[in-house]
Amino acid sequence: MNRWFAAAGLFILALLCGTSAGAVTLSDVRVRGNLRVESGLILQQVHSRAGEPYAVDTVRNDIRAIYQLGYFEDIEVELEEGGVLTFLVLERPALLDWRAEGVDELEKEDVDKAVPLKKREILDQARVAEGARGIQQLFRDKGFFLARVSHEVLPVDDGKNQVQVVYRAEAGEKVRIRHVNLLGVDSIEEKALRGVLATGEAGVWSWLTGSGTFKESDLERDREVIRAFYLNQGYIDVEVLEPLVTLTKDREWIKIDIPVREGSPYQIGEVRFSGDLEYPDETLRDSVGLVPGARFSSDAYRAAVDSLTDLYGDIGYAFVEVNPRTQRHEERLLLDLDFHILKGDPVHIGRIEIRGNDKTHDRVIRREMRLDEGQLYNRRLLKRSRAKINSLDFFETFNLNSHRRPGTSLLDIDIEVTEKATGSFSVGAGYSSADGVIGMISVSQKNFLGLGYQLSLAANFGTTQETYSFGFTNPRVFDSDIYAGFDVYKSFREYTDYDKASVGFALKLGTALGEDWRTRWVYRWEEAEVKNVDELASTTIKKQEGITVTSSITPTLTYDTRDNPWDPSAGTKLDLSTEWAGGLLLGDNEFVKNDVDFSHYRPLWFGHVFMTHAAVGYLFPLNNKDLPIYERYYLGGINSLRGYDTRSVGPTDPDPAIDDVIGGDKMVQFNLEYILPLIPEAKVKGVLFFDAGNAWDDGERYFDSKLLKSAGAGVRWLSPMGPLRLEWGYVLDRRPEDAKSKWEFSVGGYF
Repeated sequence: MNRWFAAAGLFILALLCGTSAGAVTLSDVRVRGNLRVESGLILQQVHSRAGEPYAVDTVRNDIRAIYQLGYFEDIEVELEEGGVLTFLVLERPALLDWRAEGVDELEKEDVDKAVPLKKREILDQARVAEGARGIQQLFRDKGFFLARVSHEVLPVDDGKNQVQVVYRAEAGEKVRIRHVNLLGVDSIEEKALRGVLATGEAGVWSWLTGSGTFKESDLERDREVIRAFYLNQGYIDVEVLEPLVTLTKDREWIKIDIPVREGSPYQIGEVRFSGDLEYPDETLRDSVGLVPGARFSSDAYRAAVDSLTDLYGDIGYAFVEVNPRTQRHEERLLLDLDFHILKGDPVHIGRIEIRGNDKTHDRVIRREMRLDEGQLYNRRLLKRSRAKINSLDFFETFNLNSHRRPGTSLLDIDIEVTEKATGSFSVGAGYSSADGVIGMISVSQKNFLGLGYQLSLAANFGTTQETYSFGFTNPRVFDSDIYAGFDVYKSFREYTDYDKASVGFALKLGTALGEDWRTRWVYRWEEAEVKNVDELASTTIKKQEGITVTSSITPTLTYDTRDNPWDPSAGTKLDLSTEWAGGLLLGDNEFVKNDVDFSHYRPLWFGHVFMTHAAVGYLFPLNNKDLPIYERYYLGGINSLRGYDTRSVGPTDPDPAIDDVIGGDKMVQFNLEYILPLIPEAKVKGVLFFDAGNAWDDGERYFDSKLLKSAGAGVRWLSPMGPLRLEWGYVLDRRPEDAKSKWEFSVGGYF
């Protein structure tokens, strides 16, 4: 029965009980027929009470309240002799389970997420339909634009009022995008836009890249991208209309028309500041960097707001509000800007709370904070603190949140971290293009004892080289800016014309010089033996045969603003170093080696990065001593000029009959890289590169001979045992001894 029959029943009950329903006093109120819903939950909605008169209006409202619970298909009422009022309920069926048929093209996990049904819950028809739409959207996101999904609810004969839901999908054929027309867009701007749109036309490589797949979510996002593009070019009246998606007659292709009304570009008119002005007008103008007469840019506009927020935040105004106001002059296409500033009250740092660091000591995190409790708030230092803690690379997730303590001028800071494994044990084997077959065993820990100590023990061995090393570094001695550590190593390397065996150690000491600058001093002692010299080797190499000791000290000045030293995507690193060997330091070798190494990372879009690297070196002897053959500059190989053989680029022996590469005392190297994410969650990236460089010897000047160049591509993986690189270089300036191209593999750092 439905609620109309229930109402009729109430009317009949009223007649049976006499002209006055109030003549019946209820002795009890009960529920019957419920299988899963608790009686107490139902009776909580009921206002009819034992001991009170029976009232038709009250019972009618009770029925309505029980229906609103959403669990019942039908409700009846029954009034028995003696005043017992019973609500007879028929529950909606519960879901026993659900399944999806015809979804082989989809991932099971994705289907499970798309269907919002849970076993043993009361069935909700709206959610059943939502599940069908969700599965259909999954098909569309994979290019099955014609997919259809139906559903059926099947009763289960188990006496428990349960049902099964079956989704049946017909994927149909894949449909790809043949044309994307940007209507009303200038041809020059169209070229720039197509490079950033997620919706693209199918091409030759679509089977590999997935391009040309139609996704409604991408199309909606692209509308915003187009609008943002035009706003950044000054078109403040731009309209991106509803796209028109049409299917070709053969039902194999989609054509998309995106109409755009550009309008006209605006220039910046007057730039004014109002409100709480803590700085002179000139300082505020320099901060925003907006020049009257220049083309308006939404990016520059937002950057101006951020700059003013930072400016006030650096003097304690954590809650400053910068409200930009605009005034259009349509006839002149000018846009006046008024930045209205409400500074609020200055605040100080209250409590700094750290949570989630089960292993890492509090002080290891606190020492990276550039703000202390009780200090005046400084927005720039808070940003720097966030970057410094993140660069530790100790945490899987890291959040630094600030909130004002109610009723005070104090700002509390909460640091929440989720620690990740910072140690690794690796055993592996592989092939290096430079060293042949290689094996490796390494143990490393960059947060030893939770104190930030860096510890490493490694062995690398192969057909041409062996290296054993142990190192320890404390980057913050007694939580100060002092850096100290040591390395001990033993190595053997087989070169083309000779072998080198060495044993040595290095002592390291340094300190920070402000936020971005630091200095390091390294004392190195090494005993090296040049042996097994080939009979046909250069005289320069033969003169080096035997054991020599190098005792040197190397001061290095470093400027580093990279966002992450382990996997940078933004910032700059500059190293200036001079190694001084011999003299008062004793030892057999005496020389001075000057090196400049520069890297700059520029973030582009969607995780893409452009990297520029340059290195310059100059080496000269002291006291007329010969330069060690193994200290000279050689280029070629995966860490300098990819595509050229390792150590194959540089001056050769003067004797044309020998023609051995003996290395230079001068070197220049340039590398350009375009880095793009391939599998972000696995930290796998692709790289396109261009390399150039050369080395020159005594008597030659820089660039006396041309730079040798190469280009190529590769794949990189930031693996647990270090960065893995597989790169292919194509030689652009081929010499007789060079191959056209070369594959190279290595385990080690980037530029």
